[in-house]
Formats: sequence, C-alpha cells, structure tokens
Amino acid sequence: MKKITLILTTIFILFSSFQQESFAVKIKMNWIETTNISTSNEVSRRDIFNHLASLIDKEVTSSYKYIDLKFKNLDTNSELYKSLQKLVFLDLIKNTETSIHPEKKIELYSFLRLSEKVLGFDMINPNEIEKLKARNTTKNDLKKLNSRINIEFTKFRRYWQTSQIKQKKSILVDVYDILIKEHYEKGNISEDEILNSAIEWITKGIGDKHTVYFPPTESKDFNEWLNGEYEGIGSYVLMETPWIVKIISPISWSPSQKAWLQSWDIISKVNGKIVTKENSLKEVISWIKWPAWSAVTLTIIRWWNEYNIDVTREKIIIINVESKLLTKDTYYIQIKSFWDNVSKNFKNALEGLKKQRRVKKVIIDLRNNGWGYLWQVADILSHFVEEWKPTAVVKYLKSNQQYTSRWYNMIDFNDYKIVILQNSWTASASEILIGTIKDYFPNTTIIWEKSYWKWSVQTIREYKDGSTLKYTIAKWFTGKTQTGIDWIGILPTIELEFDSEQYKKDWADNQLDKARLLK
Repeated sequence: MKKITLILTTIFILFSSFQQESFAVKIKMNWIETTNISTSNEVSRRDIFNHLASLIDKEVTSSYKYIDLKFKNLDTNSELYKSLQKLVFLDLIKNTETSIHPEKKIELYSFLRLSEKVLGFDMINPNEIEKLKARNTTKNDLKKLNSRINIEFTKFRRYWQTSQIKQKKSILVDVYDILIKEHYEKGNISEDEILNSAIEWITKGIGDKHTVYFPPTESKDFNEWLNGEYEGIGSYVLMETPWIVKIISPISWSPSQKAWLQSWDIISKVNGKIVTKENSLKEVISWIKWPAWSAVTLTIIRWWNEYNIDVTREKIIIINVESKLLTKDTYYIQIKSFWDNVSKNFKNALEGLKKQRRVKKVIIDLRNNGWGYLWQVADILSHFVEEWKPTAVVKYLKSNQQYTSRWYNMIDFNDYKIVILQNSWTASASEILIGTIKDYFPNTTIIWEKSYWKWSVQTIREYKDGSTLKYTIAKWFTGKTQTGIDWIGILPTIELEFDSEQYKKDWADNQLDKARLLK
C-alpha cells in the first residue's frame, strides 16, 4: 500500500501548481532518440490526461463519475472532464478552481517521470536527461509507452487489484464487527443469519446461477434430493426471476402428477401464503415440503388463469431409470437424472434390451432431465462408444480432462434407429449424452424443442457446520467433435409440441407416440 500511495502523491506534486514540470529523479533506462522531431506530432496536456486515465480504466469503480470538478473553462461533456474525474478520484491531482491549460505541451522528461511513478518502473536513461528536457512529448512517445506497458503494466495491475481486494476484505470484516457490536438493535441481530446471508450474496455476486450456497438446513434437503429420496409433492421447480416459482416438471407417479400439476405452472401461493420477491426459492420449497401424507394447497397460475390445487405429500423415491418394451420392435428407456447408481440402472435396462431380438428402435427419453454427475454420463456412454474414444472433454482453469470409453461392449447403436426425446429443461448431463451420441451416431433423431444449453460443470464442497457450496469449476464439450452448446443448445430434428390436454385426459404422450411410429 505504501508503494501505491507514493505513486499517487507523486502525481499530485507534479501537477498541483500546473507550472512545475521537472524535479530530481532516479534514472536507469534508455528511452528514445531525440533528433528530427516534428512539432506537429507533439501532444498536449489534454492528450496526457486522457492517456493516463485510459491506463487505469479498469482499476476504479464507476462512482468516480459523480465527482463535480472545479476546474475553470472545462466542458463537462468532454472526454477530458471524465479523465480528470478519474484522476481526482484517485487523488492523482487536486480538484481546485484553476485552469489546467489543456492545450499546453509537456516536456518529455516530465511526462516520463510522471509515467514511471504511475506505472512503477524506470523509464529514463540518466545520460539523456538534457535531451528529454529539450523537447516536448509526441504521439510516438505515447506509442512507446504503450509498448513498455505491454511488458510491465501487468505487474502493476496485479499489485493494484490485490491491494484493492485486501482493502475490501478488511471493510467487509469491519462492517460485520460494527453491526454486531454497535448497532442500536444489536440484541436482535442474529450473527448466524448475517453470515449466511453474506455468503449467499457473495455466490450471487459472481452472476452464475449454477453456483449456490446452501446453509445447513437447505444443505440437508439438497443432499436428500441428490440421493433421490425426500418427502414432498414430487416436482422439480426453478426460480430464475424473483417470486416466479415455476414447476419444471412433475416426477412420474408423484403427488404432483396425480394432482395434474404441469410444466410451466407458476406457484403464486402456498397454503394462502403469497410468494413475493422477498422470498427465496429455498424458502418457498420449505413451505411445500414435509411431512408425508399431509396436504398442501398450491395456488398456481396457468396461462393467466389461477387455480387452487390440493396435493397430498408423500415420501418421494425417485427411480432414475425406467425401461420397457413399447412394441415388438421398439424399446423405451427413460433417464430422469444422472445421480448415483444411474449408470448401473442403465446397464440393467440394456440387459433387458439385449433380450429383445426383434427390437429395431431405441427411444431414450431425457425430457425434464437437467441434473447429474458427469462421470455417470461418461460411464453410460461407455456402453456404446468404442474403447478409448472420447466420451466428453472438460476444460478446467489450468488443465483439460478427457473422459474415454471403457467399452463395456453392451450394445452397438448402429444396429438400431436411435430417437431421443428432449425439451427446454433437458440440460447439463443430458446435453452431454445427447451431444456425444450425435457425434458418433449422426443419424440420431431428436424430438421436440431446443435443449437448455447448460455447459458448465459444478462440484460440491461440504463444511463442518453442515452447509454446502456448489460452484462451477469447468466447461464441458462433446467427446468426438468437442462441440460446446453455450447459448446454442441442442436443436431438435423434429419439432412437436407436447399435448398436455390430451395427456391429462387419457395419459397419452403425443411425442412418445411420434417417436414410436417413426420408421
């Protein structure tokens, strides 16, 4: 911090009078030739101020824009005004009622002396001081400065950022201590709630909705959900915008499905309690869950109409893989998530497929499947991707990891027509599976709509107090072509909207029927 302070105060010394432009220096390096310099290329104070401000453009907060400058004869809409605001904000110059003489030239020696103090490295050869004082700064000098910055300025920026981060961390701790010790209602303040809220907002601050902090209670619920067993209504829900709690999909044969809750339903009330922008998703879920065999009344909005639906909670045990023979030549496999044991259950489904000698078509249903472990997907792909061929590529901060097929030799997808069902909630692990299948079996048919386009990989860190942090550590790409789907998703071959009214009437699945009838 002492180094930064020295740099800033030195600039103030140079410009406080706007007349003093040279002083004693410590000089070490060669700079430029000084002969045959055209005065038409000389730069003004305006150019210098703007140039220096641009060098620190990313190192200050936007609050500098609110500084009201006192300088005389200065256009408030000019680039120079904004540059001076920034320099004043950093205490590089004094904000005084004086003229800055924006068109006046600056001798090269003073400019380089200023630059070396700002940037933190030597700029001047002691043998050239007189020459540098003999002429003014030119455009070419600014270019040479930029070239030197490309080499050295990264060190300065890193030092500056580190100093700022350390300062912010100390402020964070100090604010916490003051509120706990000195706030008027400190007796009513829960330190645990403050800390949980602070940690949650830190995770939200990075702008990644897949990075989430779960306090101890919510962490327990999350882990139960990962294990595929909990008590509730059996629906996947999402809150991407405040107070809009959407049902992604009811789990098959769950209380939600029995009560005819549907994908895209919005939960506006729970037992008459209104969902507001103040409520988090975890809070709303806590209203809905627990205990089994009790009832909960959900007020839902569906196509701008409001309905009250009573749902009896049950113990939910998610069967992640279901399979059956649809017709004599069509085999159906539904994968609901990619959590523990899914690869093992998928293997059992393939055992059933191998027994059906007349089957020519395999339907893989991944609708509403948006979660799971990458290694489970890679293991599933080993059943039909040849040995040692890549099944997924994961790119981390400092390295890449390639998953390769173990080649279980369970099935040859070339012997079947492959049809995949997906929708806008088909995400993450499902998209890896679909993308890699398409890589190796390009004739695969995909039905309904574009997938969710989630291509990030998360890991989980557990803490001693029972809380959990789920955070993004990598991006994934398909195995063979290393295709990413960020903002793109996986596009369908056939677009066919799901007929929810027909499904409600007689459980008919028009998309599955379409897949079954394909030749």
